[in-house]
Amino acid sequence: MIKRVQRHSKSPFARKSELSDDKTMNGSYQRCWPTAYFIWASLTLLLCSQAFAEQYRFDRPAYLGNAELLPNWAEALARHRSQKLQIDTCLVDEKLCDSRGLKSLRHILLRAADLEPERQFSLINRYVNKRHFRRDRAHRQLSAISEREEVFRSKWITLLEFLRRGGDCEDYATAKYFLLRELGFPVHDLRVLVSYDRKVRGYHAVLAVRQPDDSVWFLESNGSIIRGKHRGYHYIFAVNEESVWDHDAEKG
Repeated sequence: MIKRVQRHSKSPFARKSELSDDKTMNGSYQRCWPTAYFIWASLTLLLCSQAFAEQYRFDRPAYLGNAELLPNWAEALARHRSQKLQIDTCLVDEKLCDSRGLKSLRHILLRAADLEPERQFSLINRYVNKRHFRRDRAHRQLSAISEREEVFRSKWITLLEFLRRGGDCEDYATAKYFLLRELGFPVHDLRVLVSYDRKVRGYHAVLAVRQPDDSVWFLESNGSIIRGKHRGYHYIFAVNEESVWDHDAEKG
């Protein structure tokens, strides 16, 4: 939380009494005060905001284990693998796409295939974010990660399940993960990242994508792509199809 900045008499911008004997200087001070205070407040806010600007990095020492540590996530991965044949068949021949969702998926993947990575991110982000938002029912259970009671989503879903009925921010991030994997992005450069968003005071998920320079971009569910400026997030855990990372344990 950003602490409220208190004004003290010793502030270089709060010395009006020293100038009050000279009317000319006092008038000049009054004209300068708004500009000076604005600069002071802006610099203070900028410095304070750096405390919440911790950059997410893939080399954080938070590896916990393989993906099977989260049973619901592992089950979703298994279902996705079993549905992969439908996706592959549809990509080969549009006539074999047995649903509107598969046809739209084929169209977007073929369209994205020849684009540069940054344009692929934008296209996939827009495509997924247009789907119906449906909040998942959460429940409390003992976390296999933190070993304390946490609020968990009831179920992770696959790409085809998402195309059929939409989902919430975790499902948006997961769908983007599977789509970028279809486009050939390596598993070690992608993570579904769950965090606590201090700006909205709620849990949130994004797709984190590592770039060639080791910076990390967030593909957000509001349509934006955050390019390396990760302000306001408290990272909790991350997953991909191979591993789980416990970021909450880094603080303790």
